[in-house]
Amino acid sequence: MIKNELTEIIKNRRSIRKYKPEQLTEEQLQTLLECGFLAPSGGNSQNWHVTVVQSEDFLKRLSAANRDSILADKNLPQEIKDRFSNSGYSVAFGAPTVFFISANGSVVNACFLAEHIVLTAESLGLGSCYLGGIMQFLKGENGKAFVEEMGVPEGYELLYGIAVGTPDEQPDAKPRDYTKVNYLR
Repeated sequence: MIKNELTEIIKNRRSIRKYKPEQLTEEQLQTLLECGFLAPSGGNSQNWHVTVVQSEDFLKRLSAANRDSILADKNLPQEIKDRFSNSGYSVAFGAPTVFFISANGSVVNACFLAEHIVLTAESLGLGSCYLGGIMQFLKGENGKAFVEEMGVPEGYELLYGIAVGTPDEQPDAKPRDYTKVNYLR
């Protein structure tokens, strides 16, 4: 593989599920947003919306409500419930900042924006993790008040979150299956 700054950032990026408590600086936050918004979008539609949540109170309330919902679900197996039973459970794994990504139209454009944020975070020495599990709760009846509080614009679909913060772990890379390639030459 050719080595350069970008390929090393991509190779080193991991999903971080343990963060130090310090909040992002304003410069880090603005860099993440600016680089995210430089993502390509079909026809330059920029049909995305980002809600930045740095409220510790909001994240604690969201985590508690999601945990309570999961523990009350009679259809979930106990081993799933056990993962959420800890009173310190955090939907963001303790990250101080979560970027909630929404789209009005093409979801792909929002994916480009998200990946720009994630790679920029890695380049700044920050960790990140995509948060998809919380979406079922937020899209359900019990999550409507949280979505409203987040200010997701009318007509936009909330897709996922991205936890960002200073990593407090260094997980190893997981194996990749490089057989999933087809060549026509």
